[in-house]
Amino acid sequence: MDEITQRFEKIYNSTYDYLYKYLILKSDTRETAEDILQSVYLAFYKKMQEGAKVLDPKHYLLRMAKHSLADHYSARIVMESIDEAKDVVDEDALRQLEQTDSYIYEEVLEQLKAADELTYRIFLLYFGYDLTIKQTAKALGVAEMTVKNKLYRTLKKLKKEMKEGENYALFRSS
Repeated sequence: MDEITQRFEKIYNSTYDYLYKYLILKSDTRETAEDILQSVYLAFYKKMQEGAKVLDPKHYLLRMAKHSLADHYSARIVMESIDEAKDVVDEDALRQLEQTDSYIYEEVLEQLKAADELTYRIFLLYFGYDLTIKQTAKALGVAEMTVKNKLYRTLKKLKKEMKEGENYALFRSS
């Protein structure tokens, strides 16, 4: 066994119980605590392999665990707010869109609800919450290219599927 692995095992054995107890108290589930703990130790081991010297491993690992836990909850809050907003219709926006007669809001919304869950969430974050492509990708845990592709393909599909005409024009032709 090499020196890095031996040092890591020593640190792991001396800090595991402490970190696990902290995460169990702060996490919503045991699985979340274990997942975060595993990720923290893996990241720490990789840092050690890269040659990083940590003077106080217990403090460093606790800080990593706190950051991972915060990331977990911030992503979860965004996802819960998306779930809550999924069936909420903005009545003012609906009236405004219907008055302009350039969009049929309800039909677009139904098309998006019929799409896969990821596509709906992307549209909700991007258009509903005005997040950038980068922010949307981070909130959903997907690549930016995935967000771009879903937006592009779904917009193209909506343009094609929506009937054009006075009552059903999704995009006005000049």
